[in-house]
Amino acid sequence: MTIFAILMPTLQPLVVAEIKRLFPNDHLPLNETQYLISASGTAESITTRLGMGPASREGGGPPTGSAVVLATSSYYGRAPAAVWDWMKAKLEEPTSGG
Repeated sequence: MTIFAILMPTLQPLVVAEIKRLFPNDHLPLNETQYLISASGTAESITTRLGMGPASREGGGPPTGSAVVLATSSYYGRAPAAVWDWMKAKLEEPTSGG
């Protein structure tokens, strides 16, 4: 699996709702504007799934909001143990459709 960082400039309630709906067991909130998602795909495909691109929402509605979406290739830093444990577990999961 790949871990994606979702970095919103301000709280985007529709983006957060989509994260929770699409990745119910594969997201970790760091704070109200920063989330980690474990999924397969690319940063572009995650952005589209979350409804942040043009014409990316089901039914053609307006975009859900805006965020920078980054795919991780490695990680390092300082955070609570729960963050590192979650990342390690998700990176070791076999790839699925998540």
